[in-house]
Amino acid sequence: MRGYRGGYLPKERREIEHKLREARSAVVATNALELGIDVGSLDAVVMAGYPGTIASTWQRSGRAGRRQSASLAVLVASSAPLDHTSSRHPEYFFERPPEHAYINPTISRS
Repeated sequence: MRGYRGGYLPKERREIEHKLREARSAVVATNALELGIDVGSLDAVVMAGYPGTIASTWQRSGRAGRRQSASLAVLVASSAPLDHTSSRHPEYFFERPPEHAYINPTISRS
């Protein structure tokens, strides 16, 4: 079992990738795992708590099984209200499209 966090040097990331590819290691990480590590051959994703949006949940679930093999995604609900709602009403997650992103181009951030 390896930890993963932002700030690893490229050599350290490649070592973690190699062990993942060889199925010799598992990784525990925050969403920093998205930053520069090849995770395409993962077999499973376990999410600790609902990420907050349908889109984020599908994105994180999609980290496993990218190479045409069977995969597993598990959401372990926390005590947060959104976790309870999504676990008690799975149709909210499975029967709805991801949320739309809206921006206001008239707002300036200078």
